Amino acid sequence: MRFGLTTRLLAIGSSLFVVLWIVLIVSFYWSGNGIERQVNPEPQQLLALTNLANQLGPEGHPMLEAATASAMISIRIHDQTEQMRMDTDLTGRANMAAYRKVLGDRLVRIQPNAILKGRPGARFFAGIAFPLEYWIRLNDGSLMVVEMKASFISTRSGVPAGIYAGLLGAILSAVAFFLLHREIRPLVRLAKAVERIDPGGDMVELPQFRSATPEVAALAGAFTRLQERLHTLARSRVALIGGIQHDIRSFATRLHLRVEKLPDEQDRQRATADIRDMIELLDNALMTSRAEVGALNEELLDIGGLLRGELADFRQAGARVALELVPAGEEILVLGDRLALRRVLVNVIDNAIKYGGCAHVRAEQKADGVYITIDDEGLGFSKDTGARALLLEPFTRAEPSRARKTGGAGLGLAVAQALLGAHNGTITLAATPQGHGRVVICLPPLSDRLGPQER
Repeated sequence: MRFGLTTRLLAIGSSLFVVLWIVLIVSFYWSGNGIERQVNPEPQQLLALTNLANQLGPEGHPMLEAATASAMISIRIHDQTEQMRMDTDLTGRANMAAYRKVLGDRLVRIQPNAILKGRPGARFFAGIAFPLEYWIRLNDGSLMVVEMKASFISTRSGVPAGIYAGLLGAILSAVAFFLLHREIRPLVRLAKAVERIDPGGDMVELPQFRSATPEVAALAGAFTRLQERLHTLARSRVALIGGIQHDIRSFATRLHLRVEKLPDEQDRQRATADIRDMIELLDNALMTSRAEVGALNEELLDIGGLLRGELADFRQAGARVALELVPAGEEILVLGDRLALRRVLVNVIDNAIKYGGCAHVRAEQKADGVYITIDDEGLGFSKDTGARALLLEPFTRAEPSRARKTGGAGLGLAVAQALLGAHNGTITLAATPQGHGRVVICLPPLSDRLGPQER
C-alpha cells in the first residue's frame, strides 16, 4: 500500500520540525552558553569547597561527602595512595585558566567524568558541555575529587542523545524531500502535457506514472478522460453543424426558387440577399468549427492565383479593387486549406469594399512569411488598440465612425482570425499613412509548414 501525498507531506513537515528542534539543542550544547556553568561549578565554588574541607579536617571529610552528595555532584576525599586515573588532562586548556588562577598549585588535574571514560565523544566534547572531575590537593596532603554528573542523557559514546536524534531526523528529512521531489516531477510533466491538449488537434499522450501516489495517478487519469471527452464533443459539434448546414442549404435552394417568382423586383432582391447572408453565416460557422477541431485540409496554394480569382468576382460586381504581387510574375506559395483561405480573403476584402469604398490588395513574399495587405479609403479604425481588438471578436461591428447601413452579423473578421489561427497565421488591424483602414494578414513561410524531406 502506497502512502498518499498528504501523508508524505506530513512526514516531511514533522521531520523538518524535529531537525529544527535538534539543531537548536545541538547549537545550545555546542555554544556552551550556560551549559558549562550548569554542568560544572564555578572556580569560586571549588575554592569554597576546598577551604571548607581544609577547615573540617580528616574527621569532617565523611560529613562533607554526605552533605554534598546529589544527582549533580559528588565529593570523595582520599589519600594519595589511591590510584589516580590517567585520563585526558584538561588543566592546560585555555577555558580552564580561571580554575588555574583561583586554585593555583592546589589544582592537580581536570579530567572527564569517570562515567565517560573510554567514550569517543568525551575527548571531543570535554570542557564544552560534559561533566568533569576536579582533583584538588588539600592541606593535609589528601586529594579531594569533585565529580560533576551529566544533567542530560548521553549515549554510550558520550554524545548527547539529541545529536543522534538530530542526525536521524536529518536523514529522514532528506529521504522525505527526495520522495516529495519524486512526486512533484510527475506533476510538472503532466502540466506540460496538459498544456499541449487541443480539442482540434491530435490526442496528446499523457505520461503514465506507475510509482506515483494515488492522487497523482487519479489526476492523470482524469485529464486523459477529459481529453477524450473534449475531442468527442468537438467532432460531434462539427458533425451537427455540417448536418444542419446541409439541410438548411436544401431549404434555402427551394426557397430561392420560390423567391425568383416574386413579382416585385425590390422584394425579390431583398429576399435573395437574405438567403445569401444566411448561407454565408452557415458557411462561416462550419468553417470555423472545422478549424477548431483541426479538420482543415492542407495543399500547396498560390496566393496570387487565389487573389486574382476572388478580385475578378468583385470586379464583375462593380467593386473597385486592385492587386499588386511582390515579386511580380512569381508564385507566392503557402500551405493551407483552399476553402478556408478563400473565406479569409473574401471576408476581409468584402469588409474593405463595404466600409471603405474599395480594396487595394498587396501580397508580398518575405523571409519570415507571406504578407497580404488590404487597404481601403474609408475613415479607418479606431486608434484605441482595445477597440481594434474588439472588432476581431464574434458579432462585433465596426465603431460608429465606420458604420454603414449595410453590413453583416459581425463575423467576418472573427472568422478570418479563427481560420488564420488554424494556419499559424495572424490578422492585424492598422492604418494607412493617410489614416484609412488597413488589414494585414500574415501566413507562415512554406519552410515552417513542410518537413525536411518535403522541402
